[in-house]
Amino acid sequence: MATPRTSEKKSPTKKTAATGTSDPTETLAAEVLQTLLHRGLVRLGEPARISEVARETGEEVVTPALARHVMASTPRRFVAVDRRWDITSRYLDKTRPLERILEELIAVYGAPLPTSEAAGELGQVTGRVRESFDEVAPRLLRGNPFFPVAGGLAYGLKSWLLDMTSEREDDLLFYNYLSAEKLAPFAKAAKGLDWETDLAGSARMVVQAGGKEAVDNRVVQYYAWKNLGEDFDGAALYDAMATDRETFLALPDHRWLLTENIEALRQLWTVQAAQAAEMVIEEPAAEAVPAAATEALPLEVTGEDAEEIAHFFDGLEEIVRVPDLLTQVFDIRPGSRTFADDTMTLTEYLRGKPGKFVWVGADRFRAPGTLPPYIGQVPESLTFPTLPRFETADGEILDQMLADEGLEEGLQQEILDPVSQDVNDQEAASRTVWAEGANAAATRLRLVLKNHHKEIGTFPLAQIPTGFFPTEPNIVELTLLDASGTPSSIYVDYDVQLAYGLFDVYSEIAAESGAVVYLEKTDKPDEYKFIDENETDPGVFVSPARMEELLDFRTEVEAGSPLSTYDIVRRILDHYGVKKGCSFLTLLTEVNLVRRTPRRLLASILSGYAAFHPRAERWTFDAKKEPEGFDKSKAEFILKR
Repeated sequence: MATPRTSEKKSPTKKTAATGTSDPTETLAAEVLQTLLHRGLVRLGEPARISEVARETGEEVVTPALARHVMASTPRRFVAVDRRWDITSRYLDKTRPLERILEELIAVYGAPLPTSEAAGELGQVTGRVRESFDEVAPRLLRGNPFFPVAGGLAYGLKSWLLDMTSEREDDLLFYNYLSAEKLAPFAKAAKGLDWETDLAGSARMVVQAGGKEAVDNRVVQYYAWKNLGEDFDGAALYDAMATDRETFLALPDHRWLLTENIEALRQLWTVQAAQAAEMVIEEPAAEAVPAAATEALPLEVTGEDAEEIAHFFDGLEEIVRVPDLLTQVFDIRPGSRTFADDTMTLTEYLRGKPGKFVWVGADRFRAPGTLPPYIGQVPESLTFPTLPRFETADGEILDQMLADEGLEEGLQQEILDPVSQDVNDQEAASRTVWAEGANAAATRLRLVLKNHHKEIGTFPLAQIPTGFFPTEPNIVELTLLDASGTPSSIYVDYDVQLAYGLFDVYSEIAAESGAVVYLEKTDKPDEYKFIDENETDPGVFVSPARMEELLDFRTEVEAGSPLSTYDIVRRILDHYGVKKGCSFLTLLTEVNLVRRTPRRLLASILSGYAAFHPRAERWTFDAKKEPEGFDKSKAEFILKR
């Protein structure tokens, strides 16, 4: 079948990638992605959010950030319209003949345009409803510039086919911009092909000879014509290739790419997506079209928006920040006039849907069920064991708890030191005796790390003034920066009064107990620096040799018959001797290395028995006074259990 020459035939020109690269693979990757994005927008039928467009490509590696970068870099093809993206072909001069508009729509589409979508595109260009063209579009497509594909379900341009105006080979090559040099790379592959019974298979062999590049359709059709002669039908060959979507992808400028070559492009898109995620892209310069000049209105979350947001969260295990959600779903970026208000609007919307979105502080949200499972629990190693009642041979009860009024005066203050407090053993913040400058407004906070927290990556909120961290919600997710600036997530649980997730930053700390670390605020309300200056606290530090002794003692206590806390305290103070002794904080640290013990119980034992007494702010044990037992003057302060 002869194909008449038309005025639309153009000599193919080399495309330039959006990135301006001359690398053939990057150029092809950019062209293919532009094509996929364009066709996705055609299928969507109207301007769409960046996340919708990215999803419509069908390529999982194409992220909203990458899609935005490509479209913003291709203003001749794509345009931003009121927080959505559109194709510029929808802003053609609507006063032109409809047939001519259809030709241009199909040309930029670069493949046979489905009849139903042709009606929709005409509606977009003319500003009329799609239904107005449901009958008009098929009639126009039966006109001279077009040819049917898949039985009339779609139409391509006859200008894509081999121009058969003249059957003299020299003229045919001239009219189709072909040459011996251009055809030579395909000559070997074209020999012996069965064009009569396997059009698509034969075409595949020719396109494959082009390597990983796209191949001009007229090259394929030339070799089919050489083989079939008068039986050659360019439209039928194109139809066979276009309907074999598992093998061929049609590209603009009447070219074919084997789908097997797309995998290499996906690898490049993956790299580009990671780069695009880190880029701050300026608002794209809109083409001179009426809709692009529309001023952005404040965000209102519609039902359609709600579905899109839910879809965005679906399957995500990590946090989602509201600014990222605005950018990727609504295409609203920092610097936009309404960005600050839109951030508040979207944050309030998400907070109002606690069953669908879990607020974890500031502008952070999570999908339900994605917080680490250990949050909300006190690890067993931090709990206080249930102990039997201990009595002396004379029937005197040991380990009696006293009211604060019965404690020695110095101990009444020491138990209010935040370092002496711990999870399930802490005072109200208003009663805690904070160090000077330790308050919610502090920019830097000194903390002391105890062994039982270092081992499991936790930290007690008892040492952190209320307000230093964001005070709501009950579980707050924060970012912690280590010395190298590497971020990690930690979780502050106000119900349990623990911070979780510090195991990695603890791994570089040498001291097993008593390391002094600092938390420092940054300019972000949910980000902190973790600083280790290789400092230790004298009251909590335990040397390696002493640590080994105490752990042996713990093993002994756990393996033997229950031992009273009184006996544990006596043995530890025996180690320090009557003259030297140790501070309350050191004793509390060592007792807890042997067995988890509340600070008030230790203070009660020290205050209630004559054998224990302070010497220059250090506690000692005098075995000579042990027979005196419990101080009867403290009896009125004993708390009933």
